[in-house]
Amino acid sequence: MENRTRTLFKRLQAGRLIALLSPARPEDCLAAWEALAPLGITLEIALRSPAAAPGIALLLEREPEALVMAGTVMTSEQADRVIEMGVAGIVCPDYFPEVVERCVAADLLCIPGGISGVGAQLAQKARLYGCTIEELPLLYSYQYIHKLFPAITETVSFLGLASAWKGPYKGLQMVYTGGINRDNLAAAAAFDRSGIFCGSALTKAAPDRAGMRAEGEKWLALLAEKSPE
Repeated sequence: MENRTRTLFKRLQAGRLIALLSPARPEDCLAAWEALAPLGITLEIALRSPAAAPGIALLLEREPEALVMAGTVMTSEQADRVIEMGVAGIVCPDYFPEVVERCVAADLLCIPGGISGVGAQLAQKARLYGCTIEELPLLYSYQYIHKLFPAITETVSFLGLASAWKGPYKGLQMVYTGGINRDNLAAAAAFDRSGIFCGSALTKAAPDRAGMRAEGEKWLALLAEKSPE
């Protein structure tokens, strides 16, 4: 699992886009992966949909090497289930210590979220790995990561929090989700030129593969304008 999760992390850093899917049918997961994976866009399948777990199972049955992430993971039972299925990473809407514990035990990329809890989740990961927070990015770079959620709301932007966090947690890899869309992607990417950006609009056309691919290409074009120099 270590090789897959490390490969996933490198893919996230290279592609910098996560497509969030809340599938209506299990087949939507396969369609989204087929449309977006060739573009270098990583698929996150949200467990809040009843079709999510069957969809993950279907996708990994058809494509065993697919580097897919399970999202909206909030319990140890959910974590155990998707780890057993073979996902390459787990994403949480907040910081859930029991989920972090399961992921570290499996040496699996874990991305807790929220507008707080950054230090707590990094400290827990370091403790479970038997290292310090300072050593964590050197030994387990794929665990030195946090999801800013929500990143942007109708009334306020929380993007500035990421800059503040990167003071004490230098080099922290950030994922921005919640309110990220084509209208603000370029500005958000200019704010953090190494940031990873997640949006449900990337899978809005599901199960239309051509529609998802076209949307993905538009996001990639915007991101390319703000790529690191």
